Amino acid sequence: MRQPLSEKSIALTTATALSAVLAVAAIIDQAGGHTLMDHADTVYAPAGKHPSAGLLYGLVYTVAIIDAALWLLVWRVARSHRRSASILAMTVTVISASLAVLLLVSSEYGARIFPPLWGGLALLPSVAGTLAAAFLLRRDPGRR
Repeated sequence: MRQPLSEKSIALTTATALSAVLAVAAIIDQAGGHTLMDHADTVYAPAGKHPSAGLLYGLVYTVAIIDAALWLLVWRVARSHRRSASILAMTVTVISASLAVLLLVSSEYGARIFPPLWGGLALLPSVAGTLAAAFLLRRDPGRR
């Protein structure tokens, strides 16, 4: 008989899915919206520079991939019911939040390179990860 999804499973799934949301948003923006490039063009125009779309979107994709890979690792450790899962979840939450903060505070020529929306999207997995870590810290009633 299958057990229903636990709170920790939902939180871990959400953290992983939100990592994918960042990548999907970047794909959509790169394919049509170009809001990231429009912002970067505005930032670099006074300096006479032309930003690289590949570099900017590549950084966003890198953050999304690292986040997703780390949350999948936490998911795997949590499924094995190891006590270290909560410590790993807290560590991954800090790493995920740090990557998001880097997107939020990166600046050049006196202006932020990434609009706040991108940093906010990158921060969402760590918010769900905070919940996952809290649920993992709670001791399951059926376990010793």
